[in-house]
Amino acid sequence: MGKTIQRINKMNPTDLSATVKKEILPKVGKELGIKNLHAIPQISKVKVSVGVGKIARKSGSSNAMDEGMLEKISKNIATITGQKPRTHKSKKAISNFKLREGMVIGLSVTLRGNRALDFINKLVNIAIPRVRDFRGLSLKSFDGNGNYSIGLKDYTVFPEVKPEDAEFVHGIEITICTTANSDEEAKALLAALGFPFQKDTSKEDSAEKARKEAEKEARAAAEEAAKAEGLIKEEKPKEEAASEEDEDSEKSKEKDSQDSKK
Repeated sequence: MGKTIQRINKMNPTDLSATVKKEILPKVGKELGIKNLHAIPQISKVKVSVGVGKIARKSGSSNAMDEGMLEKISKNIATITGQKPRTHKSKKAISNFKLREGMVIGLSVTLRGNRALDFINKLVNIAIPRVRDFRGLSLKSFDGNGNYSIGLKDYTVFPEVKPEDAEFVHGIEITICTTANSDEEAKALLAALGFPFQKDTSKEDSAEKARKEAEKEARAAAEEAAKAEGLIKEEKPKEEAASEEDEDSEKSKEKDSQDSKK
């Protein structure tokens, strides 16, 4: 993983596409066993979005939006991505969500080509390492179709933003769309691009589970063998033990009553 990140750092910002095609894609194809360069998974687009339903709502108002807040969020996204975001409006009114028809609910930007690769380079090498208490990207964020989503709680991790100038903090959603046919192919591509995924412990967990089951079966077999040899007294069920105790107590009471009569 470290070697991959070092290789991405050496990329020339003006020639990212050529570097990916000449160095990274051939290695991904070799890893996946794909000989045709055009069949190797590639980045198709990167979508950056922000939901503004609660952030931009005016204080003290149930459904009015603060236009000034929307403009600031739009400016933040434009600063990070280099493109002006488009607004998404609600198509119908939902009273339970305090939502009116035509209300702005989100902003998004779609990056393609060199802009998408440049954004990924910046995300992997600058933004993600600045995330507080970062423990690696989850392997459960693939959607099953070769796309991967990342959610950041603080947009100030990007180098274009100065934290001291930020009036408020909002999150940001990043979706990386690839041409991969499966999550495994997408993971191989993103790992080659330097994405720091968490360690896959599924095999280790399954091995540990199998070991515990084998120990449990061996312990049960040893207890059965010991019972057969008479080394361990067989425990009776709680109901039978309780009934025997009741019988013994009744017998003792009858004996006491007989003695008292005599």
